[in-house]
Amino acid sequence: MGHVAEAVVWWVVLTAVYVTTLGTFTGPEFAVAIGVGLLCAVLAVVARHAARARWSVEPRWAAWLVPLPAAIAADTVRLLSRLPRGGTIRDLPAPGSAFRRAWGTVVLSSSPGSVVLDWPPDGPLTLHELGSGPPHLDGRVTRAN
Repeated sequence: MGHVAEAVVWWVVLTAVYVTTLGTFTGPEFAVAIGVGLLCAVLAVVARHAARARWSVEPRWAAWLVPLPAAIAADTVRLLSRLPRGGTIRDLPAPGSAFRRAWGTVVLSSSPGSVVLDWPPDGPLTLHELGSGPPHLDGRVTRAN
């Protein structure tokens, strides 16, 4: 993908994310979203090229989104019914290209019951959980195949 195309993809995605967080949708806020999205997109492309990182994407990783709504609902019920304190920190062996680590971190941290603390390229995934149970997103994301 060329530098401009990559920046445009980042720009659209980042602007959309920014707009979805707005409480009210007004013209000035949309203008800020466009400007901030463009700035962040350019910086993302420059940073990736400076680090000489190559993101290999596998379309099957999009399947991690399928159980995400169920995980969010289940974690919410678990958290509200038990009100856990402290949680647990687990290290999970996990394969990880740069994109897999980034995408897996977003997916796992999107559910209220877990947050990724660390996932280095050559080490395990460190996950903080406040409650665990079905649909076990961590198992899907860390599966080797």
